[in-house]
Amino acid sequence: MINMKWMDKLKGTIKVNKKTLLFFTILLIIGIIAGSIFMAILSETDKKLVTDYFNNYISNIENNKLNYLESIKNGLFNNLLYIIIIWILGISIIGIPIVTIMFFIKSFTLGFSIASMVFNYKLKGCLLNFINIFPHQMIYFLIYMLITTYSIFFSLKMINSIINKKNMDFKIMMNKYVKILIISVIAITIGIIIETFITPLLIKIIIPLIK
Repeated sequence: MINMKWMDKLKGTIKVNKKTLLFFTILLIIGIIAGSIFMAILSETDKKLVTDYFNNYISNIENNKLNYLESIKNGLFNNLLYIIIIWILGISIIGIPIVTIMFFIKSFTLGFSIASMVFNYKLKGCLLNFINIFPHQMIYFLIYMLITTYSIFFSLKMINSIINKKNMDFKIMMNKYVKILIISVIAITIGIIIETFITPLLIKIIIPLIK
């Protein structure tokens, strides 16, 4: 019964915000393409730096030299801080353009990462990309889209209330907004754990295939 209620709420949210979700889906695709193109036009010196970075990462995994504590810290900083900033910006009226730019930058970074792996490991890089994206990156971007959509929805509601001088039940909206943040934090944390402990193990298994 509880699951049905959550499904109904989720369907209602998607229906109300489908235009916003479509916009950010398109923006995600554009960002990935732009990141891939940027990798292609880098100078040979910059490409070598990228190659050295990935080779060092693979070498650390192969030789069990990964710093898991550092990886978790970086994951928390890069992802949790991101969604918290997006969440806070939703409360501000000026947050919409900033939130949009931040989402594009994340998409651009993902595209750059995908293109870098293909550049370094050719067709074998596709297998590495799959492990690098599924499932933790999918979790991240689903949450990014969720928190971004709600952030913009919250901002628009506030703007509409101010312009049309309508009363807004701020308490109810805020309670729902806080729940979205909690769900996002939990999901992102799960993604970070997968990225830190499970993804390197999977990469280690396929290292012989990409060499």
